[in-house]
Amino acid sequence: MKVLPVVIIATLTAAVVWMGAAVVRLENYRYANSVGFCTQFDAKAPQQRIDRDTCLDRTETRMHWVWHLLYGLKVL
Repeated sequence: MKVLPVVIIATLTAAVVWMGAAVVRLENYRYANSVGFCTQFDAKAPQQRIDRDTCLDRTETRMHWVWHLLYGLKVL
């Protein structure tokens, strides 16, 4: 019976970390798009749209992932 709380806590911790990573990734993408990174690609052409999305995914817009998390959760 003492194992169940540990399993629940570990599962919830893993879920919070996983969701936090998703928030960081999406906030980085959103901020890069709103600032105007990767504007050399034409968003209407299918292949260039894929290249633009890849560029936005790889662009680092803030100095640390914590800032993305704080902005994504609307703390700042």
